[in-house]
Amino acid sequence: MDCYLKILNVLLVFASFMIEKSQLKQCPRDKSRTVASVVGERLLPVFDKHELDVSATCPFSLERDMYATQEGKKILEGSSRWTCDFCGKAFVSEYYIDHHFDNRHSDRVQGKGSVCLADNCDVFRCDIISGASIPDFWDIALCLEDDMAELASQCETLLDLCIPKGLTDNETATVKNDLKEKVCSFLTCSKFWDTPFEKTENTYMALYIVLACLTTFGIIIYNFVFYNYFYTDLVDAPVYDPSIKHRQKIKPYPGHRPML
Repeated sequence: MDCYLKILNVLLVFASFMIEKSQLKQCPRDKSRTVASVVGERLLPVFDKHELDVSATCPFSLERDMYATQEGKKILEGSSRWTCDFCGKAFVSEYYIDHHFDNRHSDRVQGKGSVCLADNCDVFRCDIISGASIPDFWDIALCLEDDMAELASQCETLLDLCIPKGLTDNETATVKNDLKEKVCSFLTCSKFWDTPFEKTENTYMALYIVLACLTTFGIIIYNFVFYNYFYTDLVDAPVYDPSIKHRQKIKPYPGHRPML
């Protein structure tokens, strides 16, 4: 009887392990990280601006992210060294440390009450923001505004769950409009393929181009001045003419008699 109980316990442990594995596969870590990035950089500043906390029912709350504990244990040292703060092992890329978490620390994901941020990828356009999907002509040409309107409606429903209760109607409307501008406003055929960070990236690109042009122009001017200073005569120098010396009359030395 004891033997059967031990076997049953082993099977239960194995079953729970497989369930955890299947949950991890159903919630892509990279897409969850993309949603977390947008929430942290675009939405949380809106809540901070209005001095509000994200509602506990919010489906994209970073505190409820099932990978929050593991993501907090990543240490980036340099440009290509990721260290696991659970066990101290180091990896050459984030891809490998993600697999390490799945294989060695799968028990460190948040359980009851946690959310999979990747479930909101349709609204947050994970593939677009991460660069995994690049539109072609037909993607843009076949876009339907009805489909976009449905996504925008889903987006507003998610936002309603994140705005805390107890606010006045005007306060709720103000917060919601600010949040919609950060996420839902991109759910149209004209803006669906844009990224929230595109303006910043374009600004930096324009700055790089201007600096590159100024640097190139400066190098050209420097080389021109350097060449003329060292390798050409900017002022006409006197030219030695040996014929002048021969045309001068040579005076005889005093007391010297010419030889016959």
